[in-house]
Amino acid sequence: MCTIGALHVSKDEYFLFKNKDFSRLEYVDRIKKTDLLWGAEGLETFSADPSVEDVYSGLSVGANRYGLLAADSHVQITGSNANNYDILVETALSQGRDIETALSALNKRIAAYPSWWGNLVLADASGTVAVEVRDSSLKIERNPSWIARTNHQHLHGTDDGLENNNSNSYGRFKWASEKLSQIHNVDSLKALLGSHDTSTSQGTHTGICNHTYSQTVCSYILHFKQGTVTLHSLQGQPCLSDHYAEQQLFAS
Repeated sequence: MCTIGALHVSKDEYFLFKNKDFSRLEYVDRIKKTDLLWGAEGLETFSADPSVEDVYSGLSVGANRYGLLAADSHVQITGSNANNYDILVETALSQGRDIETALSALNKRIAAYPSWWGNLVLADASGTVAVEVRDSSLKIERNPSWIARTNHQHLHGTDDGLENNNSNSYGRFKWASEKLSQIHNVDSLKALLGSHDTSTSQGTHTGICNHTYSQTVCSYILHFKQGTVTLHSLQGQPCLSDHYAEQQLFAS
């Protein structure tokens, strides 16, 4: 369970964000870094039991040196014949130079290897895109300014494909969609990632900062500005801390 999105300020400045939600607070973030891309690895396991070994594959959020930014969120596991959607984020970043070439790479990938159901958000100099992946098909929403996704597939209609709503997927989607138009810089985006909506689930806070059974364990902001990609990252729940680590990802 995660909240992802992107904000496009201009062709020279745009953001992508992800609040990674997990079934336990103890989570080890594994990073992949090459000359071409940076990414936090994805997971094929979601156990709340800390004794169960995590299985990593693909990337759940990342950027490449061309300025393409990408992230994903879970919708539904569809069996052993389909691949983890995190592989699609790595495909986009390793084979794409921009949104259009990334989409072409994604279509080729799922034609050969069907995917679990998931959402991807991509951002580049041209704008933002949401990609809803199901098996061997993609549905695409384009927006020049901003876009968000949680853990259901908005383009498929209410309840179609939603695995569960215990983590308030609809509420988080509505909250992010309403607030993104008010975001203009990295500080206001950090405030958004630490925010709660007006709902509760079994007495616990919901919102982009998630305190339900699936809790926010990491926050990432990727900021492209005038050719430079900067990562702002935080371990733990962002409503409890604003101490983001900052790192320039690719040498000029």
